[in-house]
Amino acid sequence: ASVRRSLFSADEERKAWLQHILSGILNILQKKQGLDDADNYYEFCRLLSRIKPNYQLSELVSSESYVQWVELSAHFTVESFINWRATSVSHFFLLALWSRLISSQPYLKGDKPSRLEAYVPQVTQAFIRSRLELAQAVVQDPNCVADQLEN
Repeated sequence: ASVRRSLFSADEERKAWLQHILSGILNILQKKQGLDDADNYYEFCRLLSRIKPNYQLSELVSSESYVQWVELSAHFTVESFINWRATSVSHFFLLALWSRLISSQPYLKGDKPSRLEAYVPQVTQAFIRSRLELAQAVVQDPNCVADQLEN
């Protein structure tokens, strides 16, 4: 996802590259291909987190796959938060994605809506719910979660 702007000779090439990346992500999100492997899941979340730092929100919104991408990314994030026991190491990347999308909302130019208002509440609720479930699980069994500081 991280390719220098100077490598593209025209904006159209860069837009085509973004469309190619979003199409690949959509394919993975739709088929859940390879996401049952913990390493693949982690790297896929890293890929998602790298989309926004490399493209302006206006570029993303103008992509033909954006609407489907933001919807499926939101559902993927919510599922990840719900399954916090298996996916907690990847949450940082998902939170980074949504944080960057939200923080760039005021700077969005153009006529196309970002549709973030439809998905951010769901993502936020799922994250808060997962933290409450985590707290409850730790109260019941302090050893239920690996100490991230031990590594």
